[in-house]
Amino acid sequence: MALVALSLSAYLVCLALGTVPLPLAASRTSNALLSRGSVLSLIAFLIVLVVCTAQGIRTICRQARASLRLGRRVRELMLTSPPVLAEAAGEVGLSGRVVLLDASQRFSFAFGVLTPRIAVSRGLLEGVCADELRAVLQHERYHVVNRDPLKALLAQTLSATFFFIPALESLRLRYLAGRELSADRSAATMCGRPPLAGALLRVVQGSEWNDLDGVAAIGGPELLDARVAQLETGTEPKLPDIGLTRVALSLLGAALFAALFLASASVLGAVISATELLDAFLCAAPLSGLGIAAYWFVAWCASRRLCVGEPS
Repeated sequence: MALVALSLSAYLVCLALGTVPLPLAASRTSNALLSRGSVLSLIAFLIVLVVCTAQGIRTICRQARASLRLGRRVRELMLTSPPVLAEAAGEVGLSGRVVLLDASQRFSFAFGVLTPRIAVSRGLLEGVCADELRAVLQHERYHVVNRDPLKALLAQTLSATFFFIPALESLRLRYLAGRELSADRSAATMCGRPPLAGALLRVVQGSEWNDLDGVAAIGGPELLDARVAQLETGTEPKLPDIGLTRVALSLLGAALFAALFLASASVLGAVISATELLDAFLCAAPLSGLGIAAYWFVAWCASRRLCVGEPS
């Protein structure tokens, strides 16, 4: 929920900041008080806002196209699920949510924002025992129950929108790694560590599909050391730090953005009042409420007909 709160808070701040300079500029212009410097700073700030908005929309559209491509490929490769897969899916509460793909590689992944589902490759099904299959499905079930495909989209959109804060991209990668480790802990608790460890070692190469960008997938060498270490010690390993350079650049970017906003909203040295800021946030609140309502609607669609598991 922290990611959702952060995304919606950033949304509200952008709306409020966007609504402050324009009314002020209009009122000062009517009184012939708007200087050339103020006009330039206002234009620069609005350009930054437009670029931020365009980046966010571009990211959402790109992810939507990738999701459609992935959905088409899944439908093309879909096979009739054998009884062993259907039975294992039912045991972990994923009845009707698991599809079998005609692929020799060993992989599985959770996909879909409105209706999250699990894809399991034929190679994985043929290469694991019954206990390992349940561990894989329990891992993916964590992603489905916690609506991780939707949250991954939010995280990617947030980091793309505020491109001048590079620490957000590092935080996004840490967040996705943390979700994988959390899913592993859930699977180990429900199925035991040995079956999950066996499944991880069998699918270490993961999938070579380019369409899997932004979906939750088991397998791949990127997090193998951390995931194995967690299974061995029973504790979550320390993830890589963000880095001082990224933190410094992020603070600089945020400071420049704030300075540009204050410069665009100030006329003849007059700083905007607290009342004007409050009015701007009150004007932006209804639009932010629409964003909150849209998120909860999508989250409700994603959780229909699925037993509630471990909370986010």
